[in-house]
Amino acid sequence: MTINRANIMTTAWTNTRELMDMLGYAPRQLRSVFRTELIKAWRAAKEVHALAQRSVASLKAEIIALENKTFQGHEGRERLTTLKAALVKAEARDAQRELDEKRNLIQAAKGRIVGVVFTKKDGTARTMRVQPAALKDHIKGDTASEAAQKATQTRRARHPHLMPVWDVDKAAVRSVNLATISRIATNGTIHTYA
Repeated sequence: MTINRANIMTTAWTNTRELMDMLGYAPRQLRSVFRTELIKAWRAAKEVHALAQRSVASLKAEIIALENKTFQGHEGRERLTTLKAALVKAEARDAQRELDEKRNLIQAAKGRIVGVVFTKKDGTARTMRVQPAALKDHIKGDTASEAAQKATQTRRARHPHLMPVWDVDKAAVRSVNLATISRIATNGTIHTYA
């Protein structure tokens, strides 16, 4: 997980402008105000980054403990804001790890058939038997037209949770939403997800 420098600069400039207007600083003080706000923005970003490495459960526990305090004060409110930002990043990290794990389980089967249970867009559960190795025989890949290759790259970028698979029963290429998979049966082992 990397720190977004553009967001840090934007935050520092926004806070600088607000302080300059609110407190009536002279234009010659812009540099020192910006320096101070940039340091604050970097500290906050580093703290969020460090906190995001913690488990989701520990972050939630600390947030609940802070929210249940009768008096938080300024520092408590700032800590709560930082914890909530870190929680969002930690949840995204855990979700990505789960997607990667599911993708790797399906791809590891190669020529063997994998049973996948997932929830369709309309909310119904669907069971599909897929064969990962058969997919390469049914897509053009590098021999596809330039437009088709660009479309494939765009689709991957916009929908990283969708995985193209070869549906054995329908004998066609289908997409599986990795985020909604509840069960994967492969190599005699059943993996379940919440």
